[in-house]
Amino acid sequence: MTGTTFLAGESSVWVQPYGPNTEPKYLGCHSVGDIPEPKGDSTQLWCPDPARTGKFTSKRSFRGEPGISTTTITTDLRKTADYLEDLSANGCPFPFFIHKVSCGRRDVFTNFDRSFVLRGVEITTSTLTKLAAKDPADNGESGQTFDISMQEVLRVFPMEISRVSVTETEDITGLTVAGEDRCEGSCGAAQKPEDDLFVSSKALVGSAANTADVLRSLNGGAWTATVADPLGAGMDIMGLVSFSMGRGVTRVLVANGKTQAAHPAEVSYTDDNGATWTTAHVGTTNAEYITSIFAFDRYNVWVGTSGGRIYFSSDAGVTWTVQENAVISATAVVGISGYDDDNLMAIYTGGEIAVTSDGSTWASTTSSGLTTATGVKMISTYSAWAVGAQGMYYTTDGGVTWTKRNSYAIGAIDFLNEMFGLAAGSAANANVYMTIDGGFDWQVLPAVTNGGFTFLKILTTKLAYVCGKISGGTGFLGKILPAT
Repeated sequence: MTGTTFLAGESSVWVQPYGPNTEPKYLGCHSVGDIPEPKGDSTQLWCPDPARTGKFTSKRSFRGEPGISTTTITTDLRKTADYLEDLSANGCPFPFFIHKVSCGRRDVFTNFDRSFVLRGVEITTSTLTKLAAKDPADNGESGQTFDISMQEVLRVFPMEISRVSVTETEDITGLTVAGEDRCEGSCGAAQKPEDDLFVSSKALVGSAANTADVLRSLNGGAWTATVADPLGAGMDIMGLVSFSMGRGVTRVLVANGKTQAAHPAEVSYTDDNGATWTTAHVGTTNAEYITSIFAFDRYNVWVGTSGGRIYFSSDAGVTWTVQENAVISATAVVGISGYDDDNLMAIYTGGEIAVTSDGSTWASTTSSGLTTATGVKMISTYSAWAVGAQGMYYTTDGGVTWTKRNSYAIGAIDFLNEMFGLAAGSAANANVYMTIDGGFDWQVLPAVTNGGFTFLKILTTKLAYVCGKISGGTGFLGKILPAT
């Protein structure tokens, strides 16, 4: 690998004293020491070597718990208190940023060649240096140091979209990650989550006989349709989820997003990678269809419907019970998202918000401010984002109040954690936006021709997928990767 190396001075240092999704503050004259990232020590387990007296062979090993990353920030002492002085007294964790900057102004937050985002920073020791001198030999600049620990170091980069070749001729409506993160061992070959992916599509417009497809990609290979199709002719798949059913068995569950006059809403699922599918009805209201789907695991699956109902399944989609029977709103539930299996949020097409704190009892809260909503993403029990044609709105109090961040028309949003997020536009030739500070600043990724985006999934700070409507004769599927 080749490339220009950075100098220590090619950097800018920032802090968010009021936490994620608030204005970052440029710190200027600060230096940051080395940041070790302990991964955990390896312990070997031994047996005597039967072929050599006095020798031993390692039968296996395991890694201990990782250590906490720490470093020291050094700065001078000025008449005005440094932000870190106030944070040291406050005692609450905060985000800290170290940008590598080769060109342009250092005091522009979105100007970086790459960045290191320190999550959950806490000041463990603060030290004042050279406060007073009794003779010229001791004179020098007064300063202060702050020893910090951190939850995690995120490595982030400017990103770009690389379109993936697919033969699907209709809109791509969703993507699910079916792989797992494991090393080679007794469970099988090494695997990354992105080694097993599924996407869903709509049926061909104007063809009553055409069926919607589920496509699969293994180990980064070509996308191929499953042997069987999950839904009947003319039906659309509005989205899909996947979860483990046991060792070596993953269930893919798809939602029917098109009305059927003589049938209630329905899902279909497969445990054999699409060789066969089983259909299950959701509720008993005919002509209702599914408009959103969300799952944590096989025991916690939710769908929202065109009629404003929220259904729940605890048996991987086989049976469903209604949790919210269109009391809050009788309009479509276009998004469901959860922080955990107790705390979830749903958004209706008109921007109304429903919340639950026990995973079953839903209540209305303040409307988001959107009039044409497309989705919601819950970051914590208090923090969430609602998006739609009118822009991006956020709450920091569980939906009691909402604040508009911008007016971008958004079709999908996802966050990896409270800092790193992506949002994709809904209109033709829409933009994809990235934030690394929890949503205060959104950077526009390089443009790519598209028909409008429908779905986003972040896997890491270096890999995400975006799905969208037909563009250039095929549905849009793109990888979001570090810019080259």
